[in-house]
Amino acid sequence: MDPRRSKVTLGSSLGLGALLFAAACQGTLGGSNPVEQQAEEEQLDVSNDVNGTQLTTVLDQRVLSFADAYRTASIKLTDRLPTLQTIRDFEKAEDKKVAYHAAIDAMFESNDFKRRMLRFARDTFRQGGGQGGQLDTAPAFLARILVEGRPFSELFTATSNNCPTFDGDTNSFVDGTCASGVPVEAGVLTNPGTMKHFNSSMAFRRVRWVQEMFACTKFPAEYSAAPVDMGAGQFTSPWPFESIATAPIDFQDTSAVVCANCHTTMNHLAPLFGHFDANGMWKNDLQVMTPTAPDPQKTQLSHWLKDGETTAWRLGQPVKDLAELGQAMAADPEVKSCLVARLWNLTMSKEDIVSDLATVPTRVVQTYIDQLDENGGNLRDTLKSMFKSEDFTRF
Repeated sequence: MDPRRSKVTLGSSLGLGALLFAAACQGTLGGSNPVEQQAEEEQLDVSNDVNGTQLTTVLDQRVLSFADAYRTASIKLTDRLPTLQTIRDFEKAEDKKVAYHAAIDAMFESNDFKRRMLRFARDTFRQGGGQGGQLDTAPAFLARILVEGRPFSELFTATSNNCPTFDGDTNSFVDGTCASGVPVEAGVLTNPGTMKHFNSSMAFRRVRWVQEMFACTKFPAEYSAAPVDMGAGQFTSPWPFESIATAPIDFQDTSAVVCANCHTTMNHLAPLFGHFDANGMWKNDLQVMTPTAPDPQKTQLSHWLKDGETTAWRLGQPVKDLAELGQAMAADPEVKSCLVARLWNLTMSKEDIVSDLATVPTRVVQTYIDQLDENGGNLRDTLKSMFKSEDFTRF
């Protein structure tokens, strides 16, 4: 087990089992309601008595060990252990904290760190390699932003050099603009490799990628404070139920599940990505098809939305094109929190937030979210702070 994982001692496994079972029963197939999840996090205190069993945390019993942190950080940031001589030199340092911070700074300047961030970006974005390197340009852009300490907003707003490549021989990023044919480039949102990789009927896989990568939750993405019983379930979206289309696909169907819970958000986003063809190139007319058998149709706006509806990032945040979508995402606190949480999971050896449900309570990373506000969106400095924190250096 990785030494970074937090530990809880338990007087009775039955008490923990009951606690976990209760938590599991409150989940939903598409992910828990974030409003309810936040309330549960605020109420849960592991020092409280649970079914007569006392849960005791051991976090305060940890001790500083810069030597262990140094070895662990080296693996996480450079994919290699420090040499024996380097470890011995570190152990001889009079001030271990100063030596450790200097070592972290050096790792962030190394070529190994560049390659490690590229691998992290590939894993996070679920793409890389292949197709003549086209699938590497979006990960390379994220890695470059991390390595060079550029504002994270460029991920969604860069109008040029948003499709760089990484030269392994010189260990450097090479400029490159996506040139997808879109009227205005918008960071990774107009990356042709990504659009090709996640091509699907009605652009829904592209929308899912944007939601899961940058909002860190599955659909449904939005929740009403007052759900309404409807058909076989509840309508939980804040959008008007009638805002989405009923033909050729009835998104208002409630016979089995309330499709509108997800599609009120999805259908307001998907048309923005529907102009990319199967090769990820932008065309003036819509390119994606409907999943209607046996005769798929080329989509029209009316296949997603009712007349009078416009595309939007979220309810109350209309966006007319991908450039405006990028601006809305860059300003969204949820997107910022998601990026910080992904860096935290990298630091603490956790799995993916969405696919593995390795969620991070906001209060755990609030310090780093605030720091991102203060440092101009510099993910590099935020990641460095995580590796220098007491949470990482205590064992």
